[in-house]
Amino acid sequence: MKQVFRMGAALLLSVAALSACGGPRAVRGEEVAGLDDQAMGTGLDKRDLQKLLHESLTALDASNVVKRWQQESQPRLAILPIRNQTSEHIESALDSLSSDIETQLVNAGHIRLVSREMQDQLADEVRKQQSDAYAPGQIANWGKMAGARYFVTGKVFSSDEMMGGERRVQYSLFIQVLDVETSDVLFQHKANLTKAIVR
Repeated sequence: MKQVFRMGAALLLSVAALSACGGPRAVRGEEVAGLDDQAMGTGLDKRDLQKLLHESLTALDASNVVKRWQQESQPRLAILPIRNQTSEHIESALDSLSSDIETQLVNAGHIRLVSREMQDQLADEVRKQQSDAYAPGQIANWGKMAGARYFVTGKVFSSDEMMGGERRVQYSLFIQVLDVETSDVLFQHKANLTKAIVR
């Protein structure tokens, strides 16, 4: 028992000594000037997705479909999952992006959003489909299921290039607004972002 106690005490002293010597420590963005400005790699991060989303929602806000929503007096809208067509594991980040879209649209006051519970059921149905495109019949069925007049959907895709030890990745966020009754595309926008590792 004494030996275990001595080993534990020695471990604690070692950790304390490392901390005092200025070893690695966790920090927040506001503690280190410019930390949030630097890219950690060529992968998509939260800041990249927010930039792409901001550009897309700015374009949506200036579009004819928003004028249409204003004339229809807050039609019901649902968000379909944003599809990940990159090689990165960003599904949880895309779920967060969908929530950001919901928040901005609701706060703008143009639409009424389908309930979160119904949105989750709808997302499960959509994820069962492996196809890249939504068939008109499926859109109509999902619209009836959710009680929605419009869908917002999208995808993230990338193009990766390497030359002479340098790497460039171009990411795109593609957003669409679909009319449930007609399956017409009423709005679409592609926002682009490039990240690179250069020498």
